[in-house]
Amino acid sequence: MGSCKFSTFSFLCLIIILIVVSGEESPQLVKDRISLLSFGSGIVLDPEGALESWNSSSTHVCLWTGVKCDDASDHVTQLDLSGLSLHGWISPVLANLSSLLVLDLSRNFFEGHIPAELGYLFRLRQLSLSWNLLGGNIPEELGFLHQLVYLDLGNNRLAGDIPAPLFCNGSSSLEYMDLSNNSLTGKIPLKNECELSALRFLLLWSNRLVGRVPRALSKSTNLKWLDLESNMLTGELPSEIVRKMPKLQFLYLSYNDFVSHDGNTNLEPFFASLVNSSDLQELELAGNNLRGEIPPIIGDLSVNFLQIHLDENLLYGSIPPHISNLVNLTLLNLSSNLLNGTIPLELCLMEKLERVYLSNNSLSGEIPAALANISHLGLLDLSKNKLTGPVPDSFANLSQLRRLLLHENQLSGTIPPSLGQGVNLEILDLSRNEISGIIPSEVAGTQGA
Repeated sequence: MGSCKFSTFSFLCLIIILIVVSGEESPQLVKDRISLLSFGSGIVLDPEGALESWNSSSTHVCLWTGVKCDDASDHVTQLDLSGLSLHGWISPVLANLSSLLVLDLSRNFFEGHIPAELGYLFRLRQLSLSWNLLGGNIPEELGFLHQLVYLDLGNNRLAGDIPAPLFCNGSSSLEYMDLSNNSLTGKIPLKNECELSALRFLLLWSNRLVGRVPRALSKSTNLKWLDLESNMLTGELPSEIVRKMPKLQFLYLSYNDFVSHDGNTNLEPFFASLVNSSDLQELELAGNNLRGEIPPIIGDLSVNFLQIHLDENLLYGSIPPHISNLVNLTLLNLSSNLLNGTIPLELCLMEKLERVYLSNNSLSGEIPAALANISHLGLLDLSKNKLTGPVPDSFANLSQLRRLLLHENQLSGTIPPSLGQGVNLEILDLSRNEISGIIPSEVAGTQGA
């Protein structure tokens, strides 16, 4: 059998297989073996030799690489060839593996279309074809998979609208759906009469989806991870939808065309809708068209909050001191807005901050020396504001600080020599200020100094 390569698969090979294994495998396993070999004929390159066992007539099919069987039913139930760098195409003959529960071909180089016939694997619970080179439309037939729990088609070249049966097929078993990083178009096809009550992960980022977030998504009350970033979605921020998702941990809505409430003037209803999401860890709203002030209620969000991205919007007003209630925050990004006022001293109470971006606003006043109390601070970007006064000597206490960006302000005085002593700066940018004197030798070797 070693001479029966997939690229030269022939009827003669099948006859030999049937003769050799008929005494060792049940008739059903013989059929499954033939289907697998037919699928294998579409694999044109196996650079790691991972499927060498498939070429052996003496190896039981249930011992082949990536194949698992159910001893009780004598059927192949799992085909997992993930991460083997296989090249070729996916044959529709896989639909003959009628007892398949898991099909994972992710992280390979499969090309062509997704066979519509996969929609007839009615027992399938996990389908992962992510990180391949698959193109064309998503087959509507995948909506027939009523037992599906896990669906991952992300990171391919898929195009066209998302077929409605994928979201609305009378099944509520789906827990994970990832269609991200493709070229999918149209609206998110979730109708009011549909329900994805078990859904915990919905990842649709980096596509070309349009329209509003469908109201029916509010029925997915178990959702933990919602990522709609980098699409062309419109309308008000989906406050009434996320309000009904108390288990949310990650909410990514950046780089769309969302606006705030009351004619794009009021962010408070949206932040209020997240107050009961006690597990919320990350919120990304960057790169939308959001206007309004940052409401004080932001400080009432989950104590588990780790990251918040509000950059590249049209936010105005001052930074609310109440934000300091987010004591576990590690990243705060408010850059590229229209914020004014001073940097609130309360910010210095957020001792777990590691990265702070406040650049490209209209902040004024002096840089609080108490920022040096944030011992984990590794990046501080206050550039492109209207800050005045000296660079605080206390920054020498920030032993973790690697990037200090203060350019394009109105800072005065001299450069503290201490910046080159207690701090291991990699980048220091003080350009386009009103700083005088010479560059101390202690900081002269820092990039950008």
